Amino acid sequence: MRSADSLARMRRVAAGYAVGRHAGAAAACSLPVMGPSRYRNGKAYGRPPDKEEELLRQFGRDGAPPGGGFSAHQLSMVLLTAACLFFLLLGLTYLRMRGSGGPQEAAADQDVRSAISEEVEAIQTKKKNVMSTLHILHDKLAKIAGDHDCGVTVNRSLSVQEAAAYLITLGPDFEDSFNSSLQWILNSNDDTGIKCIGSVPDEKVRNTTAIKYLESTRPQMSFVCRFRRAFITVTHRLSPLLLGIMLIWAIIYYVKYRWTKEEEETRQMYDMVVKIIDVLRSHNDACHENKDLQPYMPIPHVRDSLVRPQDRIKMKKVWDRAVNFVGSNESRVRTECRRIGGADFLVWRWIQPSASSDNVSVLPSKVWQGQAFHLDRRNSPPNSLTPCLKIRNMFDPVMEIGDHWHLAIQEAILEKCSDNDGIVHIAVDKNSREGCVYVKCLSPEYAGKAFKALHGSWFDGKLVTVKYLRLDRYHHRFPPAITCNTPLKPSNKHMNSVSHLRLRTATPNSRGNS
Repeated sequence: MRSADSLARMRRVAAGYAVGRHAGAAAACSLPVMGPSRYRNGKAYGRPPDKEEELLRQFGRDGAPPGGGFSAHQLSMVLLTAACLFFLLLGLTYLRMRGSGGPQEAAADQDVRSAISEEVEAIQTKKKNVMSTLHILHDKLAKIAGDHDCGVTVNRSLSVQEAAAYLITLGPDFEDSFNSSLQWILNSNDDTGIKCIGSVPDEKVRNTTAIKYLESTRPQMSFVCRFRRAFITVTHRLSPLLLGIMLIWAIIYYVKYRWTKEEEETRQMYDMVVKIIDVLRSHNDACHENKDLQPYMPIPHVRDSLVRPQDRIKMKKVWDRAVNFVGSNESRVRTECRRIGGADFLVWRWIQPSASSDNVSVLPSKVWQGQAFHLDRRNSPPNSLTPCLKIRNMFDPVMEIGDHWHLAIQEAILEKCSDNDGIVHIAVDKNSREGCVYVKCLSPEYAGKAFKALHGSWFDGKLVTVKYLRLDRYHHRFPPAITCNTPLKPSNKHMNSVSHLRLRTATPNSRGNS
């Protein structure tokens, strides 16, 4: 079986070889003669090897169909010709169709263009009307909102019906574009200056039927109204700062008021103490002349004689402080309890200075009695600008006796300022109801030293106060003081006006040592 198949295959190869050889010979005859160089070793140049001959035989067998049919080259040419004819017919058909319409199709085309132009123009007109409507609504709503913010009107918004009625008065075109304008506002994502409000103010409106009110977000106000609102806004924002400043100012003012009031009450208290001592001393003198009088005075009677009825409530605090001061600091006044008219009263008794067993047998009539208060920045100026002083409460012109009592006043001042070598002039105003004494020093430094020595001291039961006086006024009142340049000294070395102070300070020390 295998040998039969091999034999058949060999026959087919041989037959194909013969056909190919015949076709090759025919092809060789048709080729032009190339010359002797086409041959090598007695063989033709175009003769292929065995494999090529086999391929040529196959090609010749397959490519040349029997019966004289079309070859592949001819088939491609036919297809190319058919394609050219197809495109040629297509172009002719197009040209025929284009030229076959005539004036009718041109008119139709013009109508279409006109319709499109009219539609575009209508859209532009509608858009223009919508924009005009929006501008008119914006101006109207801005005016209403501005009037409301300025306090002219009550309502800040405008209802849809009122807005439509307002547009009707302007023209029918605005009425037709009103709904389109509302829809444009809802569709716009930008701030158009017009806010659409529904039944619930906080909810966002989705369609035009749900719009109830229209409100402007950009109120239109006059210059005066804007200035007033800006002023109110700034004032409201600065009110905490202003309140803080006012509170601080109020605290500072209250503290200064309290200091001033305390100083005034202290001054009134010292004045009251001086008056109390004068009353008690006068009563004591009256008791020496009239033996029927009691040597004491009830404290309420002293108050009633010094304070007017309408001032007793206001002066109660000053009076209480003066009573406490007399009981604690005045050695010439003793507080006792006496039954008068069936009732117990606290009374004051004036103790007349008498001889003692101490070193000093007789005390002078006018003496310095110590310091009433310590000097600080509130009651003592830090620096002196003038060398002149005015001293008050050094004497009582009604109580003074003799013609040379003013010399005792000068001597007392010099003794109090014994360590001050700058006093060059002293003048006692004998007619002064305030007991004024005027002092001139060589320089403001000496005046400041005298101020600290005299101010706030007790002298003969009176509180001495000192203030500075201008040099020109001093010279105008006392012209002889212009040429005074020699320091004044006490007339004796006994220091009678201050010896009582030395005695009082030495007595407690001696008692403590014993």
